[in-house]
Amino acid sequence: MQESYAYATIRQMVIDDSSYFLAISRVQHLSWCKTFSDLMKRCFPQTAAVMEQIGALKPSGLEPILKRFLIPLLRRKHVLRVMDIYTGEGAHALFRIGTTLCCLAHAHLGDTIRECCDNVALFWEGVRRFAHSKHFRFDIFLHQAYGVQKSFRILTRPIFPRYDFVARLISNNEAWAEENQSNLPIHKDKKALGLREGRLPIVLAKHSPERLCLAEWLPPSLQSTRLELIYSSSHHGRSIEMFYRCCSSAIHTVTIMEVLGTDKLVGMYASQTWHNNPDGYGDGGCFLFRLNPNPECFKYKVGASRVGSFDNDELENISRLDDAGQLMISSGTFISMGVGEGGASGLRLNEDLTRGSTSKSIGFDNEELIAEGQEVFEVGLVEVYRFIREVDNKPVDKVDPWKGMFD
Repeated sequence: MQESYAYATIRQMVIDDSSYFLAISRVQHLSWCKTFSDLMKRCFPQTAAVMEQIGALKPSGLEPILKRFLIPLLRRKHVLRVMDIYTGEGAHALFRIGTTLCCLAHAHLGDTIRECCDNVALFWEGVRRFAHSKHFRFDIFLHQAYGVQKSFRILTRPIFPRYDFVARLISNNEAWAEENQSNLPIHKDKKALGLREGRLPIVLAKHSPERLCLAEWLPPSLQSTRLELIYSSSHHGRSIEMFYRCCSSAIHTVTIMEVLGTDKLVGMYASQTWHNNPDGYGDGGCFLFRLNPNPECFKYKVGASRVGSFDNDELENISRLDDAGQLMISSGTFISMGVGEGGASGLRLNEDLTRGSTSKSIGFDNEELIAEGQEVFEVGLVEVYRFIREVDNKPVDKVDPWKGMFD
């Protein structure tokens, strides 16, 4: 991206209304949705009819374009290209590129849409598959999006309306948005985390209700990812060394374990890579949870363990050390998260991952995860998952295997 583009963007944001780039209120977002629908009907009426029939032109149906910036639909490198264009043009680029993408996908999918596509999710999945197929050429697509109509070898009007027309349309639709803002939902219901199937069978996270709970508890950056199984005690064996080895490939992980002989599931989300470190590590993003029965999440409360001191520097040091010590603690004989009274843990597994324990921990303020008064339990299956990005099907984070080796 050229520096002049970046400077032009900053200047536009300072001088003009910031809605040139982002819908900064519910009313503006609804007016954008109505404008997108109007532009589809004006420029591509056949595609608009199909999208309207299945609800893809409703505010909640336009989320992949107007709220998620085409990330669920295009390849990552193409999303970055769109971002370059967006930096120079603002929201007008989303309308132009979004409507053209819908039209081209409809043209390639043909009658399949009318015969098989009866819901919004299925329609956008068809668009995504087209945009990831060999039939999609991004440079040709941009030429079509920004091209003009020809008549007898003479260039005539642009296919897509000019910026000033779109701006007036947005302004005119704000009155409609004001009247309907309390009646129209702009968010889809939160969806469960997806699954990336591999050679290992997924057991503990195979049901969508459990994955929906995880999606609600995880940080926003991970809520639209897919889970990939990287450790299973039934395949890799019950060894803490193997647990560390499998977890070394990921930073953010979810560990789920079953209570032997029951349908109870508990676990922990780790914000840093599990490794042998009895001094404590992690950060405030960690949390403990119970998936079944009665799903509940216990997130870490920063500063919950602070103790008073007349020396401010001493207070800061004690707080920082206590905070670190209450998150992730692991050694050659156990892994745990959270510290309770008398050396107990919020959730702890022994060295062969066959016995677990749970108790109230200071930082997480959790109840006993299994049942009131039951701290020790036998562990059945243990599984660890990492997160896969939706946009390019690659892990959210990769650990550098050579880090620290030559430092």
